[in-house]
Amino acid sequence: MVISSGQNPKIKRIASLKEKKYRAEYGEYLIEGVKMVKEAILSGQDIVSVIGVAPALTELPPCRAEVIETDSHVFSKLSETKTPQGVMAVLKIPVNERVAPTGNCVVLDGVSDPGNLGTIIRTSAALGIKDLYLCGCTDAYSPKCVRSSMSGIFFTNIHELDRETVGELLKDHTVIVADMHGEDLFDCSVKGDHAVVIGNEANGVSEYFKDIADKTVAIPMRENIESLNAAVSFAVIAYTLANKR
Repeated sequence: MVISSGQNPKIKRIASLKEKKYRAEYGEYLIEGVKMVKEAILSGQDIVSVIGVAPALTELPPCRAEVIETDSHVFSKLSETKTPQGVMAVLKIPVNERVAPTGNCVVLDGVSDPGNLGTIIRTSAALGIKDLYLCGCTDAYSPKCVRSSMSGIFFTNIHELDRETVGELLKDHTVIVADMHGEDLFDCSVKGDHAVVIGNEANGVSEYFKDIADKTVAIPMRENIESLNAAVSFAVIAYTLANKR
């Protein structure tokens, strides 16, 4: 049956996942686009349902989840993109235990922009960094963040914890804070596993992480440039440190 009403109970529940309070209530989030849904299926994500219009649904590999077919009008109401590809899915939000990181990790201290957060998740996945610790950040499972992660969210572990708990988990890691007053990144040496701490876009890293940091690093820039975007800063720092191992 093709659903053609936005008042259908299934459609209303799916639409509610655009809001953080319902993502928290149901423990579910949305992904959208043929490529991302394919990757979710092929990587074994916990998929609740696949939603789409007939042509796009045929492009997907087999999936055991419920398939909900809609008309284009209903789908456009669900979509968060300007040019919908005609397919999306509802996934379970993973429940990650309070565990110490395996290998290098990332700590995001108050990152508030979902685009930045998603890009950092994507970059972490590209580097093989598994664990990201979020302290007072924007919602990692918001539609904008998920889109920006470009499937990286499937291959990383997102831990939402308070600063003190994260600090305890990092006792065997070298904690490296990004701050414009730190030492030159390219002169920095690091041994063993490390945690890169990226702070809030406007206020930087909190005093808590500055106090427990083993190193503070800065990316050298021309005098007339005040700072770099948080996601860009992370990418430069993470790749530079990875190449120093």
